[in-house]
Amino acid sequence: MDLRPITDWTLLIGARVEIRQQGSPVCSGHVDTVTDDGRILWLRPPAQNRRLFEKAEFFEAWATEERTGVHYEVAKSLITRSLENRSSDE
Repeated sequence: MDLRPITDWTLLIGARVEIRQQGSPVCSGHVDTVTDDGRILWLRPPAQNRRLFEKAEFFEAWATEERTGVHYEVAKSLITRSLENRSSDE
């Protein structure tokens, strides 16, 4: 299973992820929710209580390649930003 870092945590609600801190795996589970700014996420590890992780504490979220919705949302987000930038330049 290939994992890759996902920098925009707002795309991860419902995704199965592995949380790493400075390259070391810390925890894995399903993302329960994420703050609007994408800086904090709550993870539900199997058979454990929900845990909070913050980007400011050097945590990273790694998701599997099989999470196609993430790729779609990332691509859609990039296209939307590009179009917004283009229209603001005009």
